[in-house]
Amino acid sequence: MELVAGVVAALGVQPLGEDRFGVTGASPLARETLFGGALLAQALLSADATVPDDYAVHHLHGEFPQRGRAGEPIVFAVDRVKDDRSLSSRRVVGRQGARVVVTLEASFQRAREAGAQFHVPAPARFPADAVAAGELAVHGDGGFGIEFVDATGSANGTLSTEVEAWYRAAQPLPAQPVWHAAVLTLVSDMAVPAVAVTAAGLLAGGPEDEGGPGTVATTSVNHTMWFHRPLRADEWFVLTSQPLSTAHGRGVALGSAHDGAGRHVASIVQEIYLK
Repeated sequence: MELVAGVVAALGVQPLGEDRFGVTGASPLARETLFGGALLAQALLSADATVPDDYAVHHLHGEFPQRGRAGEPIVFAVDRVKDDRSLSSRRVVGRQGARVVVTLEASFQRAREAGAQFHVPAPARFPADAVAAGELAVHGDGGFGIEFVDATGSANGTLSTEVEAWYRAAQPLPAQPVWHAAVLTLVSDMAVPAVAVTAAGLLAGGPEDEGGPGTVATTSVNHTMWFHRPLRADEWFVLTSQPLSTAHGRGVALGSAHDGAGRHVASIVQEIYLK
């Protein structure tokens, strides 16, 4: 591929041998704390590198025990928990020195013919007319090589409790399905959790008050995803989310991802701390 997509350059991991993978810890965002969605995507890429090519991720659960610091190398160690003829499981621990900054449990399924089919239909269609008319702008994410269209205003500092945001990688991604799952993992952390904050009448910021005055600091606690169908993440897909509960300094939100054809490709549940 002549042109390396920005998201590939930002998230790519390097094999270190013995099921260990490394990154420099650089962050494309102007912040000292590493972005949780990027850490999950890198842990997923590391896990996928240890399973056969005909296996694809169908579930992951990630947690963030300690904050990652930009500029410090990260080593992802993969434990091959299970391998059989149809399913494989991996556990990944990402460390910066002695600090564990991310853990990932991921399950992979061998490719098989589709069986019985059902999915909840997409709640929205891509607002192409509004974009063409200039009513909705296409934005860049500020570093990861992602484009998005904010159809509900939820990404612009409002108190909306609804999210309908369309995303795609700005440049073509590699053909391997894991890259498309990794991009979806990355952007789900951008779109889903904030509604758990706004539902409580607060305005979400990042870790350590990165959102500025008037916002509440938030930190991801855990992040779970189910991948139902393949996705082309360099084509437009929509993320919608709704708040489930906010109490005791924690908030939980539920998200869904649909592709441009309206197929339900993933479900997401995320919990954050409010400070």
